[in-house]
Amino acid sequence: MSRCMVLNASYEFLAIEEHWIDALGLVLSGKAVPLEEYPDVVRGQRHNFRLPAVVLMRYQVKTLRRRQVFNVPTRKAVFIRDAFECQYCGTRISMTTGTRDHVIPRSRGGPDTMINVVTACRGCNVRKDDKLPDEVGMALRNRPRALTEDEKIQCLIKLVRAKERNAWMGCLRRLGLGLWAA
Repeated sequence: MSRCMVLNASYEFLAIEEHWIDALGLVLSGKAVPLEEYPDVVRGQRHNFRLPAVVLMRYQVKTLRRRQVFNVPTRKAVFIRDAFECQYCGTRISMTTGTRDHVIPRSRGGPDTMINVVTACRGCNVRKDDKLPDEVGMALRNRPRALTEDEKIQCLIKLVRAKERNAWMGCLRRLGLGLWAA
């Protein structure tokens, strides 16, 4: 069936509920309010229920630690931010042909964060090795940076079914929301 996006009471992204029955359970127990529903209906013995696409928690859910989901430079996040282009030579790459490169190498104390990792083709990554770009005569086309709100949304829903993506994006646009509160 379909997954459900869960927003905290502050309208901040909280999670993706993988199983429709768990999302419906949040609504039926009064813990969440549906903001968007799929046209799909689940039939019970006495009632019919529309499946929630986006739900808003009625109370603020405290997380033990602030999740820094998009500070971690995953392949998908870095490639989306860099538009699937090598940041040294500009070659178009794919998830299978490209690599991630630390601008300041980890061997020299460079952090493994979005502001230090770029997309590189295999040739440029091998050429740069564990040196700084200036040391091997290479220049970055774009400085590494944190993801924008649009890029975060792209990372989150890149591999989501069209039905889910349309429902989630329609709801977020209608409400004028980003995924993360500032």
